[in-house]
Amino acid sequence: LGVPANTLSRWETGTTKPDADSLAAIHSIAMENGTTVGFFKKKASPQRKPERSLRVAVLADFQNLGVSANKVSKFDKHIRDAVERLFPNPKHTLFRAFTSPNQAGDALRQNNWKVKEGRGNWDESIIQQAKAYCGEDLKRSALVLITKDGDFADLLKELKGKGVQIYLMSPTNPSKKLLDLVDKKHRISWPA
Repeated sequence: LGVPANTLSRWETGTTKPDADSLAAIHSIAMENGTTVGFFKKKASPQRKPERSLRVAVLADFQNLGVSANKVSKFDKHIRDAVERLFPNPKHTLFRAFTSPNQAGDALRQNNWKVKEGRGNWDESIIQQAKAYCGEDLKRSALVLITKDGDFADLLKELKGKGVQIYLMSPTNPSKKLLDLVDKKHRISWPA
């Protein structure tokens, strides 16, 4: 080939590439000697590093969901199965329920939900929790909102516009405002 040994070594290690004339000469010599020319085949591209896992917030507005304490385990299993299917390797998952007093709070805690219990409207607390949790890394966050309350439409629109993946789970008769913001692919079915 008429090239120094160190040049050949750099070709073999991939540090440099031979020019067209050298490639043609290599190919001719290989063919004359019955050697396969597998080195001309395109190598598979190196595996990309997997993207960092998502942070997933599952927030349930329990006040109007109609889930009784004896149905919480079934509800929890359905949610966790859906979240696992959607996000197989999350960096972190937060399960938080906002309830009225004596409204399945103990059953939710037994299923490892963080529970905020009290009187009044939880909407503002849910909005703040979603913004705080997702705000740490907007493009690597997902929000699963369990509600039928249309008061969360602005929140969903804002977070979706900032790159947060939005999913909705709602019992019958959810707000049309919510349905307009979340396509069918991003809706989680209600447990049977």
